[in-house]
Amino acid sequence: MKELRELIGKEVEVIANGIVYRGVLKDVSERAISLLSASGWFEIQMSSINRINEPGGQVFDTKYVDPSFYRDK
Repeated sequence: MKELRELIGKEVEVIANGIVYRGVLKDVSERAISLLSASGWFEIQMSSINRINEPGGQVFDTKYVDPSFYRDK
């Protein structure tokens, strides 16, 4: 896997708190990263990031959750 600093200026996918962000990685610090996406700037805290990789690096399978999971018991 590439070092995080090598991805600065490149298109990346960031997975944080169950959300996939896509954009250009602009800055990395010990506390957060800065990402420029089509919808604007994002600052994402390092503590919430699960993964950072180049686009197309992983394909997510569709998952199924049975509706009974959400019913009150």
